[in-house]
Amino acid sequence: MRERFGDWHEPIPALLAATPPEAVLRTDLLHLDTPLPTYVQGRVALLGDAAHAMTPHLGQGAGQAIEDAVVLGAVCATGTADLAGALASYDRQRRPRSQAVARAALRTARYGQQLRNPVAVALRDTTIRLTPSKAALRGMARYADWQPPG
Repeated sequence: MRERFGDWHEPIPALLAATPPEAVLRTDLLHLDTPLPTYVQGRVALLGDAAHAMTPHLGQGAGQAIEDAVVLGAVCATGTADLAGALASYDRQRRPRSQAVARAALRTARYGQQLRNPVAVALRDTTIRLTPSKAALRGMARYADWQPPG
C-alpha cells in the first residue's frame, strides 16, 4: 500500500505510516472468466455471485443479484405448475443482461485500477477529464436502467 499510495497527498501517507502491516486486509477480486451457459440445472437456479460473480468496478454486483431475485420471484409467482418453464424463462431473461454487466465491469477494471503503463494512464485520465458529465452519466445509465417484469 505504501509503495502504491505513499506519494499521494496528505493525509494518505500519514495514514499509511500509522497503519501496522498486519492490520491490512487483502481480499482478491474474483469473477467468472467463462460465463455459465445456463443459470438453471433441474430444479435449481443460481443467482447473484453464484451465477455471475463480477468485479466491483461498476458497483453492480448486488444490484444484479436483486434483479435476479425479482425475476426469479416473478417467473415462479405465475401460479403455473411448470417449474421447468419458469426457470427457463428466468435464465433467458437474466443471463444476457447479467453477463453483459459482468463483462463491462471487467473492461472497466482493465482501464481503471489495473492500468499500469504511465502513458496509458495519462491518456485515460485526460479522456475522463475531457468527457462531459452528461456523456459519462449516459454511458453508465445503461447499467442502472432496468425495469422489473410487469
